[in-house]
Amino acid sequence: MKKIALTLSVLGLVSAASIAQAALVNTGDLTASQAKSLVQDKGAIVLATGPGLYDRFVANASYCATHEETERAYVVTKDSNSSLIGYTCVINNKNN
Repeated sequence: MKKIALTLSVLGLVSAASIAQAALVNTGDLTASQAKSLVQDKGAIVLATGPGLYDRFVANASYCATHEETERAYVVTKDSNSSLIGYTCVINNKNN
């Protein structure tokens, strides 16, 4: 019985991961304003930036950890090769 429950749990996790990957929005399919609006509306969101590439984008520093700071995030969109859509969180090296 434990093996069945474990198997079902693993299958559930694999299915959830597959669904999450399938639902990943690619910035190349959006206009610059759509991508920026999506980041602003969600506050923090993971977006695909190319085949097998993705990153977490945030609207402002409140979505980063206390040891992180924001860095401007430029991505390729449907209408631009370099669109500012928000920020990414990076480790703050100023205190090191």
